[in-house]
Amino acid sequence: MRTPLLENVISFLLGVLWTLMGISVFFVFITTYHSSIIFAIALSLLIAAFWLFIIVLLEMANLQIEKLKEMKKQTRLLQEIQHRLEK
Repeated sequence: MRTPLLENVISFLLGVLWTLMGISVFFVFITTYHSSIIFAIALSLLIAAFWLFIIVLLEMANLQIEKLKEMKKQTRLLQEIQHRLEK
């Protein structure tokens, strides 16, 4: 089954965002833990929350695409049932 280009782009972007989140949290933690471990953890959590927010937005877009596909399939089935009942 062919997947549309938009779904492939969203999946690719999700992978990129997860990677960027991991790298940025690691980098921020490593660069700030010398001054204070509490500050490093807090800043890392803040950075992770930012990336997770963007990831959730993309997941919501992906869910809306799936919902649209399911609604189209249901509409097609209902039209087929209506067509059969009209015979």
